[in-house]
Amino acid sequence: MKIRFRPHHFLCTLGFQGKGYTPQYVEKYREIVESLRDDLDIEVVGEGDSICAFCPHLGETGCAQETKVQGIDERHRQILGIKTGDVLTWAEAKRLLKDKMTLDAFHKACEGCEWKAQGMCESALKKQANE
Repeated sequence: MKIRFRPHHFLCTLGFQGKGYTPQYVEKYREIVESLRDDLDIEVVGEGDSICAFCPHLGETGCAQETKVQGIDERHRQILGIKTGDVLTWAEAKRLLKDKMTLDAFHKACEGCEWKAQGMCESALKKQANE
């Protein structure tokens, strides 16, 4: 299984709690989360990825929220020090999040994200910091 993530989806996946846009989206996202192993390679991409494939915002011409998402991706890319085309394991991604995604950085990186207010990602970061 080849996994591709936009930069912000590393944090989204760390914070995933079974919520999403539609039941199908949640089911497919859960399958991705359950497939993750620390040694699984994940390719960083700059467009729709393995998670986007089931999102109701994805249309024939791409993501309906692409401009907003690109800004979120760029902030995550800068904070984590990753670029399109990089391949990292899930363990490496979690280590980058732990080492570089401070709560201050999180609040900047995820500005404009509709899921931020639900606290799932912030909670996951706090939990990871204590591990």
